[in-house]
Amino acid sequence: MRTWPRRRRLMILVALASVVAVLFALALRGGPSGQAESLPSAPASSPPPSPAAPGVEAVHPSAPPPVTHAVPGVRYTFDGGIAGQVQDGSGRLPLRVRKSGGELSTVPHGAGLAVRFPQRCEHYGAESCARAILQSGPAEFLNPGQGAFTYGASVLVTPDETSKGANVIQKGFSVGDSQFKLQVDGAAGHPSCVIVGTAGPAIYVALASLTVADGRWHRVECSRSDALLTVAVDGKLKGRSAIPSSLSIVNADPLCIGGKGTSANNDQFAGAIDDVFVTLPS
Repeated sequence: MRTWPRRRRLMILVALASVVAVLFALALRGGPSGQAESLPSAPASSPPPSPAAPGVEAVHPSAPPPVTHAVPGVRYTFDGGIAGQVQDGSGRLPLRVRKSGGELSTVPHGAGLAVRFPQRCEHYGAESCARAILQSGPAEFLNPGQGAFTYGASVLVTPDETSKGANVIQKGFSVGDSQFKLQVDGAAGHPSCVIVGTAGPAIYVALASLTVADGRWHRVECSRSDALLTVAVDGKLKGRSAIPSSLSIVNADPLCIGGKGTSANNDQFAGAIDDVFVTLPS
C-alpha cells in the first residue's frame, strides 16, 4: 500500500483548517451577503444633552414640537386695569366702561386686579341709582347655538351688597331674543345660570343651593351640555336644570359685565368681579 509522506499530510491538514476557519467566520457575519446577524448587544450610549441656554426650555432633538390649540371664547383678568379698552386674552373682544352716575375701580385680587362695581342702591331701579358696567361691541362669535359651552367668573359679594337683580355676565335678552346670563339675585345671594333660546320666551334657570354673599371670593361656573344646564361653585356642582336639547342661543348683542346696560333697572351688580370667561366648543 502506498502511504502519504508526512509532509504532504501536514500541508493538507493546514489547508483544511484554513477552509473551516473561513466558513466559520462567514457564518458569524450572516453569510457572503455581509448582513449582520441579529445578536444581543449592549445598547449604545447616547451623548449627554447640551445644557440649555438660560431662559430656554431644553427640548430633545427627536421630540415633536409642542402643538397649541386656541380655545374659542374670551377671558378677562383685568390685571392691566380698566382705563381705555380692557382686552381679553385673545385681543378679539375689548370691553369699554359705560356708566350713568356710577364709577368702576380696581381692587387687588391674588397677584392681580379685579373690578369693583358701584355700591348697592337703596331704591332698586331708581333713575338716581349709580350705574356702571363693562360692555363689548357686537359679539356674534360668542353665540353657542345648540352647542355645549361654559361661562363664569370669580365674584366677591358681602351680605349687604345683594339686591333684587345683580348680573355678573350677560349676552342677549330674555324678551324677543335669546341669552345666557350669570347672576347673583335676591337677598340670599344665591348665584344662578340663566339661558333663553331663540324658539320661545321660556327661561331656564339653574339655581345654586348656597350663597356666595359672605365677603369671600368664589368661582362660579355655568355649563350647558346637551339637555342640561348646571351651576358649580368653587368647582362643586350646586344646581341643575333640564333644558331642551334643541335650545339655540344666537344673537347680535354685546357681552356685558356687571349689568345689562346703563338704563334704570339694569340689574346692577354690587361687589367685585374677576376672571370672566366664555368658552365655546372648538
